[in-house]
Amino acid sequence: MKLLLEIAISYFTLYLVIWLHELGHSYFYWIYGCKENWLKVSVKPYLFFSTPAPVDEDRVEYLTDKQNLIVSYGGIVVNLFMAFVVIIIIQINSIRNNYIELFLYQFVTLHLSEVVTYLVLGNIYLVSDMKGIADIKPKLRPINFGLGILVSAVYFIFIKQIPQQIFSITIIFNLIAIICMGVGRIAFTYYYSKKQQ
Repeated sequence: MKLLLEIAISYFTLYLVIWLHELGHSYFYWIYGCKENWLKVSVKPYLFFSTPAPVDEDRVEYLTDKQNLIVSYGGIVVNLFMAFVVIIIIQINSIRNNYIELFLYQFVTLHLSEVVTYLVLGNIYLVSDMKGIADIKPKLRPINFGLGILVSAVYFIFIKQIPQQIFSITIIFNLIAIICMGVGRIAFTYYYSKKQQ
């Protein structure tokens, strides 16, 4: 029963991380008049093909390059912000409940792994948000990669701090998420590029 609860908490946390990432994009689409409700995004239970949709595609076509860059970075900015806020919470509080502890550590590591997979892996093989950014401003690619390496260092330092009782489930879930996010983004980018042809 304990394992099932840990898996449920981990899945819920991953869903929340992806939902918050999409809200980051959605918020800027809303700011630029391409959405009516920035809180409405598309995140399926199976998590693949999550998007900030519904978006007014006709209005998206008129966004400037700068606005498109801001929209593309919106998800990553939310991931970084949320991870660092919760890192501070963890550092200044003594958490006594294993399930709350699991949620918080999964929340941080999954946000950071989302950023790392975008900025590092997504720059090696251009996918999703990173492809959009590279198409608009190719000079940002090495900067994004360097930032990704820096976030990777924070990620690995933080992983060393995970309490022993939740270490295995956190690492396993992060590895699964990283593999699935990487493969999912390649599939999403391929699907989206075929759809536009």
